[in-house]
Amino acid sequence: MGGLALLSGQVSLLSIPIPIIVAVLILIGIIKGQRLAWQWGRLLGLLGAVILTFTAVSAFARIPDQPAMLIVAILIALQGIPLFPMFFALGTVGAKEHFRVICPACGKSKVKGGNFLYTKVICRECNTQWS
Repeated sequence: MGGLALLSGQVSLLSIPIPIIVAVLILIGIIKGQRLAWQWGRLLGLLGAVILTFTAVSAFARIPDQPAMLIVAILIALQGIPLFPMFFALGTVGAKEHFRVICPACGKSKVKGGNFLYTKVICRECNTQWS
């Protein structure tokens, strides 16, 4: 999507590498099991899915006036739709075990960050803290 905006001349050159860098950093963090990447992967995944799906629906609505919007709508939908399963997959029990967000004392997965980088976690149920 950034490439289309760049070709139109409406954005700067930074609109392409910055989202790619953020996505790669989140991907590396998810692979390593970092909780901050898990949190941002879920948040940005859902936000991106909703925005891109809404954009695709509005592009599909313009097809009667502009037939070329069919290609744009399909390309945007192909970017947004896969983000929904990513959001739900990161919320499964297996993902929560991988990112160590299940309380070792009570077994609940309702946690909050113990510090800014989410390296420590506090259970909302029993207030147990772990790394």
